[in-house]
Amino acid sequence: MENGQQSYSRQGSALGRSLQRAGSSLTLQRASTLPTQDKQLRHAATMPITHDQENLRPCCGGMWKVQQFVGFVIGLTCFISLSVFQPIKDYPSANAMLGITLLCGAFWVFEVGPIYITALLPVVMMPIMGITSSEIAAQSYWNMIQMLVIGTYLVDIALEEVHLPRRVVLKLLLITGVVQPALLLFSFMLLCWVLSMFCNNIAVTLMITPFAIEIMSSAEEQARDLMASDVSSSDEASDEGFVDASIEEVQRFSSGLLLGIAYSSTAGGMATLTGTITNEVLYGIGKVPDQLSYSKWWVYAAGTSFATFVIGYIVLYLRYCRGLQLKTLTREMFEQEHEELVKEIGPFSRDEFCVGLIQLLQFLLLLFRPSIASYFISPYGETLISDPTLAVLPALLLFFIPSVVRPRQALLAWPDVHDKFDFGLLLLIGGGFAIAHGFSESGLNIAIGQGLAGMTESVHPFTLNLMIIFMTSIATQMFSAIGTATTMLPALYAAAINAVHNPFAFVLPATLGCSLGFMLPTATPANVVVLAKSQELSRSLKIRDFFCSGLPLNFLVIVIGSVLTYFSGGTAFDALSPFPRWACDEGVTCLWVPVPGTVNSGVHVLSQACMIRADDPDATTCRLWNGTILNTSAYLVM
Repeated sequence: MENGQQSYSRQGSALGRSLQRAGSSLTLQRASTLPTQDKQLRHAATMPITHDQENLRPCCGGMWKVQQFVGFVIGLTCFISLSVFQPIKDYPSANAMLGITLLCGAFWVFEVGPIYITALLPVVMMPIMGITSSEIAAQSYWNMIQMLVIGTYLVDIALEEVHLPRRVVLKLLLITGVVQPALLLFSFMLLCWVLSMFCNNIAVTLMITPFAIEIMSSAEEQARDLMASDVSSSDEASDEGFVDASIEEVQRFSSGLLLGIAYSSTAGGMATLTGTITNEVLYGIGKVPDQLSYSKWWVYAAGTSFATFVIGYIVLYLRYCRGLQLKTLTREMFEQEHEELVKEIGPFSRDEFCVGLIQLLQFLLLLFRPSIASYFISPYGETLISDPTLAVLPALLLFFIPSVVRPRQALLAWPDVHDKFDFGLLLLIGGGFAIAHGFSESGLNIAIGQGLAGMTESVHPFTLNLMIIFMTSIATQMFSAIGTATTMLPALYAAAINAVHNPFAFVLPATLGCSLGFMLPTATPANVVVLAKSQELSRSLKIRDFFCSGLPLNFLVIVIGSVLTYFSGGTAFDALSPFPRWACDEGVTCLWVPVPGTVNSGVHVLSQACMIRADDPDATTCRLWNGTILNTSAYLVM
């Protein structure tokens, strides 16, 4: 009888474990299902479902988890339904393009396949569906934006190779003598916030998180040793309670510290064009790159970035640090960590100094690009230098300056680049650009723009700004920052153009909103990294840790960020003005006509854009913002 009960118990336990594993296929990501090795984690940061180590994958011969199969069904159903029923009657190709967009969106969100491979679907399907040629579609996958990404990532890899950020953290802690939990949290968050403005925030999180885990593991080990040495001075019951409380405090602070690293890295990344992938996606949309610069984006986003950093620190302090006293966080522990660092990589070297200077040089070149470019003008008035050149130039120096730590090698070796550079990111960005091009080629931008014009005609600009930030932030929580950006930014830009609205009023707040993902662990790459790395602690991060801390942070930043960007957008990009002339694709989809009138809720202009109607094959008519139809012949002659 007992054997039967034990057998039944074992079967029930096995069944429970199986159900738990199956449940993970339908619920949010858990730390235990993610890899912890840096090489795998680099990819898991952008594809957490694909790199989930969960064994139970019941669909497609054991290849897919349940949500991946659901994403496949949703994407394929949307594509087939739109292609067959064609709800957009005026622009038949727009139906196929919308189907391709939803198919890619579903595959990106549910990670039906690697997101980088999904990004190749447009170059295959757009020519097959008659939207555009293979040659034109393929051009989206290699342009100036991809070169900008390469230049910035090479310098990030060099920083990681020489361990400069880790040394800077330790030196900062030793110089300031920080041992209080609140000050330690602030120090780590400040460093991550600043570094993420210079480097990509994924790289910063990968560099700083392991070091933070080393410190907290040492603190917890010292707490256990300290309690064990005092066991003879008090009764056993009270001693066990004291031990548990002390260790629980360390574990509690460890969770807050990891969340602080993720939140501050995301906050710092949003302040610069190359700080986060979503900003880089914006840099390749339509004619936006001609109007963007490091300095302008800094003016636009720095206020919200700083507000996010401050609010994030306050929220984490109140939840994890208030009233906390960790006796095991001592200067001696930091000195021991510094000694181990010196044993591992040696004293401060010329390599670290040179890499730091190259990083600073790259940042300054990109920041002052408008002034630098003014000295490089062709005889025909064309600007010869832009951001890709200024980003790659310092990166090239890494391969020509000899290393003193690694004799007969340069500061950065190609094997290091091969191991750590995420080349799939170039395909992902190209896929977003291909979708944006398909919008204009198929007429989908016009169909969406016409619907958007009616919705936004009476909406105040501030309300529109708030709505876009709110919607993209919520979408980011559910679908991830990268998936939201690559799907929504091209759609919003195309819709704004054909609604004859200033495109900056749509794409700027949407880009910022894609960085406001603090409530769920897979919303941003930084969240995924700290979630995975937390497995190395005795208590890993839970979904409730992200949600309880991220909910008030998200709410406050959405409100405050909407106010700040409403004014900074007008200052940096003139986003509150009517449809600008730079956005008018002269003679192709738009004409700039000397027709006075009232646009955008009462703004009087002397000239304005007239959108050439796609349903007019001879391009003989165009449409003003108020719907007036003009004959284009007189203006084309002009």
